[in-house]
Amino acid sequence: MKKNLNMDNPFFAFMGKLGDIAIVNVLFLICSLPILTMGASTAAMYRTFRRMQEGEGGSAFREFFLAFGQALRKSFPAWLFQILTGAVLVFDLMFVVKAGGTVFWHAVGMALGCLLLLWAMVSCYLLPAAVYEGRTLGAALAGSLFLATGNFPWTIAMALLRGIPAACLVLGSYFIGLATPIYLTVGFGATAYLNTCILRKCKGNGGKAEEQEGKLDE
Repeated sequence: MKKNLNMDNPFFAFMGKLGDIAIVNVLFLICSLPILTMGASTAAMYRTFRRMQEGEGGSAFREFFLAFGQALRKSFPAWLFQILTGAVLVFDLMFVVKAGGTVFWHAVGMALGCLLLLWAMVSCYLLPAAVYEGRTLGAALAGSLFLATGNFPWTIAMALLRGIPAACLVLGSYFIGLATPIYLTVGFGATAYLNTCILRKCKGNGGKAEEQEGKLDE
C-alpha cells in the first residue's frame, strides 16, 4: 500500500504533470486576453515547459510569470509581425477562393497556400523557440526559417498540432463544442508541452542548427 502511494509512482507523476499543464494553460489564456500580449504568453508557456522538461523549473505559476515578464517587451515585434502577416495571408486566400475558378486565380491561390504553409512553419519556432531573444526581427525570422526547413517533418507535426483549434472552427459548431472545454482546461498547454518535446529534439539533431543560429547572430 505504501508503495502505491509513493509520489514517484508513475500515476502520481503523470497527474502532477497534468496539473502543471492545466495551470499553465489557464495562465496562458488569462495573459492572452489582451491580444497584443499573446506573443509574450506563448513564449512564456513554451519557456516554462522547456525548463520543466529540463528539470530546472520551480512551480509552474512562478516560472510562467517570470518568463512572461522577460518576454513581454522582446516578443512584441515578432508577435506583431506574425499576426499581421497571418491575417493578410488568410484574408487574401479567402478573397481568391471567392474570386472565381479561372486558371489565374487557381495559380494565385496555390501561391498563397504555399506562403501560408511557410508562415505556419516559421511560426512554430519564432515565439516558442524564443529565437528572437537578443536578435533583430530579421535575424529571428532567418533563424526560424532555417529551423523550420531543417526539421521539416517535425515542423509539419508541430504545425498540425497548433492548427487543431483552427480546423475545429472551420469544421463547424459540433467540433467547436467538443474542442472548447478541452482547450479551456488543458488543450493549449498540452499542445505546447508536446511541441516543446519536439523542439528539444530538433535542437538536439546535431550541432548544425545551433552552429547556423550562431552565424545568423553575427
